[in-house]
Amino acid sequence: MLTLLLTVLTSTWLLHPGHSTRVEVQWNGESERIELAIRIDHGDLEAALRKRLGRVVRIEALTDQQAQQWIAPYLHDTLRLDGSKLTAEQFTWVGWERKQISSWIYTELKPEQPAATQLSLQILTLLEVEPELNHVVTLRQGEQQESRVLSKEKPVIVITTAPVTP
Repeated sequence: MLTLLLTVLTSTWLLHPGHSTRVEVQWNGESERIELAIRIDHGDLEAALRKRLGRVVRIEALTDQQAQQWIAPYLHDTLRLDGSKLTAEQFTWVGWERKQISSWIYTELKPEQPAATQLSLQILTLLEVEPELNHVVTLRQGEQQESRVLSKEKPVIVITTAPVTP
């Protein structure tokens, strides 16, 4: 019986997927903005906010105003466009959907200059508290979509802003 228990526990630990976020990225040619949706586990987000704010934050207890007040600046500071920090004008908090163990957070990012044919988006979110974390990114461009995994070693995805032909 003890052997069976140890086998189950070891298998569960070895198969645990680790920490990750799910990110959906899309270029909106009409508004000339990157639309970003990111699903973050509450435990990971709470750890990042605790480090940033120096106090415990319970995501389940946040009001929409508190989420915008605390989560939006955190995301603003952990995203980069073309290798540069975002200005206040480049980042727009759209909103969030709080679930039981994770939340979807929606933002828009606007390039400083009129968009080039390509932009690079660097996602450093949560890497200060979970260095092994992966961002599973789905990039939608027109009818096409591709998925990539970003990490601390490779945190950048390139977004084509020119219209994509099928």
